[in-house]
Amino acid sequence: MAPRLIITGSTGYIGARLAAMAHERGFDVVELGRRPGTKWRIGDEPDVSDLEGAVGIVHLAHSWVTAPDAAEEENINISGTVKLAEAARAAGVPRFVFSSSTSSRQEALNIYGRTKFRIEQHLAASSAAPIVRIARIGLVYGGPRTAMYGLMAKLATLSPILPMIGLSREVQPIHLDEVAAGLLALATEENPQQQTFVLAQEKPISFAAWLRILRRSQGKGNLHFIPIPLTAALFACHMTKLLPLIPTVDPERVLGLAGAAPMESGESLRRLKLNLADPPIVLAREFGQTSDEQLRSEAQALLQYLGIIPTQIQLQRLCEGLRREGLSPLRLSPALIRHPRLLALFEPPANRTQHRLARALYLADLASEPERHPGRKAGFFGAALTIAGDILLFPLRTLLAGKYR
Repeated sequence: MAPRLIITGSTGYIGARLAAMAHERGFDVVELGRRPGTKWRIGDEPDVSDLEGAVGIVHLAHSWVTAPDAAEEENINISGTVKLAEAARAAGVPRFVFSSSTSSRQEALNIYGRTKFRIEQHLAASSAAPIVRIARIGLVYGGPRTAMYGLMAKLATLSPILPMIGLSREVQPIHLDEVAAGLLALATEENPQQQTFVLAQEKPISFAAWLRILRRSQGKGNLHFIPIPLTAALFACHMTKLLPLIPTVDPERVLGLAGAAPMESGESLRRLKLNLADPPIVLAREFGQTSDEQLRSEAQALLQYLGIIPTQIQLQRLCEGLRREGLSPLRLSPALIRHPRLLALFEPPANRTQHRLARALYLADLASEPERHPGRKAGFFGAALTIAGDILLFPLRTLLAGKYR
C-alpha cells in the first residue's frame, strides 16, 4: 500500500508542485480541503479518519481574510494551525510540517511575517510540539510564473530603468522543485534533534542582483535602478490597483522585502541532503524553452511579412539561420507577431548587413527560396504602388527602425 501524505493548500504555487512530486514518488496524496467529500478549511476541526495512517502532514494553507489586528484567539491561521497539528498527533501522525517563511520574525514589517512567527511560537507550546517541523522558506522561484516569482519576473522586464526599494537587502532564492523536495523529506523522513529548518540558498545575494538575474535570464540587457523610499513604494502599490496594464503589487510583499534579512541555512540543507542549483543556470534553461517558442513565432511572422505561407521546412531552416547568425530571438512585440504586416513600419532603410531586422528578413527570403513557386510578375501599377509605399513609409522607418537594430 502506498504511504499516505496529507497536504493542505495543495492548489497554491508550492502546494501544487509538492502534490505532483509526491504522486511521482509513489505517495497516496490526500489534498485536505480539496478531496471530494471533505469540506475542511483552516480553522475547522479535521475529521480523524482523514488523518489516520498518514506518514506526515504538510500544512501550506493560509487564510488572508483574518483582520490584521485580530486577537490571537480570533486569528484562524494561528488557532487553525494548532488545532490541525494537535489533531494530527492525536491521530498518530508522526510528522507535522508547518510551512513558514524567512520573513518570520517578531519584529517583521509585514503582517504575514509576524503571523508566521506567532504560529511557530504557539506550535512550540502546544501538545503537538514533538511532531512539529518548521520549514522557513526563502524566495521561491521557477516553474509557473505566478505568485511573487511571476510578479518579480514581470517587473524585471518592464523597463531597463526600474524604481525599487530594498535594493541592498539580501535575499535567499530557492527553486520551487527544491522547496518541494525539502518539504517532502521533512514530512516523510526522520529528522531528530532539530525542529526548525531553513530552505534557502546558503549564500544570500542583494535584491538588486536578483532582479538583474531575472532580467538577463529572459534575454534582456542590464537593469538600472532608481532607489525610492518605502512610503513612496507603498503609495505606488495602491496606485497599481487603479492603473491598467501594469501588475498589481500587494503592500504586504513590499513590506516583506523591506524587512528581509538572511537566515543560516547550511546545516538544514545538509541534513535534508539538498544541493541547491545555481539560480542563473536554472533560469537560463527555463526561460530558454520559452525563447525557442518565441523564435519560432518570430520566424513565422518574418515569412508571412514577405507574403509566404510558411512550411515546416522553411520555419526550421529560418530558425536555424537566425540562431547561427546570433539573431535569436529578435524580441518582436506580440502585436507584430499577430500582425506581421506592421513590420513594414520597422523595416530599415539600411544595408542588410548592418541591421538585425534587415538581416533577419534577408534570411527569411533565403529560407523560403527553394520551395518558392515563381509567381506572376508585378505590373507597372503594382511596382508604382510599391515604390510609393516605400516613399511614404520612409520617414516612419527612419524613426522606428532603431527599435530592432
